Parts: sequence; C-alpha cells; structure tokens
Amino acid sequence: MHLAKSCLAATILVLLSSTACNRKPAYEWHTVAAPDGIFSVSLPGDAIVLDTPTKSVTGGSFISHTFNVRASKDAVYGCSWWEDPSRPKDQTDEKTLDIARDGGLSSTSAKLLSENRLTFHGHPARDIRAVTRGNAAYDNRIVVVGNRLYTLLVIDSSGKHDTDSIGKFFNSLELH
Repeated sequence: MHLAKSCLAATILVLLSSTACNRKPAYEWHTVAAPDGIFSVSLPGDAIVLDTPTKSVTGGSFISHTFNVRASKDAVYGCSWWEDPSRPKDQTDEKTLDIARDGGLSSTSAKLLSENRLTFHGHPARDIRAVTRGNAAYDNRIVVVGNRLYTLLVIDSSGKHDTDSIGKFFNSLELH
C-alpha cells in the first residue's frame, strides 16, 4: 500500500510538472501611451522607455523611440516608432516596409520564414516571422502611417512563437 501511494504521488508530480512546463506564461498586460499621445499599445509587463539617436539608410538621422519589456526569461517585447525626415518623398510605403523588414532581419541575423502583407487600421503593414541566432523565434509587425513607422517585435529565445500573446500584442496598437 505504501509503495502504491508513493508511485501515485510520483506520477502526480510528473504530470503536474509536465503540464506546468507546457502552460503559456500568464502575462500581466499594461497599456502605455506614446508621449505625444498619437498611439497606445499593450505590453506584457512594465515598459522601459528608450530614445536612441539613429542613422537613416538615406544618410540622415532621427530619434528612435522604444517601449521594451522582458516578459519572461525567454521573451522580449518591443514597440519602436520613428519619423525619418530624410525619407525620399517619392519612396513608396511598400519600399519603406521592405527596407524596415530587411533592416530588422539583418540586424538580428534572422532567416525569414514567412511574410504577410496586410492593412492595419487602413495603413500598409507586414507581419514577419523568422528565426534568429540560437533558433530564437522572431515575430515583427511593421506599420507605415504617413511619415511614421511602427515596429512591434517579439523575440523568444526558447524558439516558441506564442501566437496568442503575439497576436494580442500586435492587435493592441491603437492609433489616436
């Protein structure tokens, strides 16, 4: 009888630990608004705000603004936005999306898995899925709104594409 209880207890522990490992993280989502009030986005945790001077591919410079969150030991979420005043006036939104896609992939040494063209709140956008160094999952939504570019990026070093959380994050972008 004692052996049967021990085996049952061991089985329950194995089942509990295996289901705990398979559970998606329970994130605490917070909505943050851009300092200029033009948009808001929900992130799975408290955001750190970064402003980074950046060189444009056309030779100009601008400030890239970012909300970053380390959602778990493996997953990082970020929303960046900027306006590039040196962007050529005749550059199409599709060309801007191509440049942003290529820059994001090359800066992380990522290999493109899929790309979907879409319209997000009436604006041209792309969803990019890739794999980067160490087999990390890379998911990026890029949206062009006039002269402003938004990029919502999730990198998960576990290699998992948490489609529910990624979708919630991507679809939380609200333009005001």
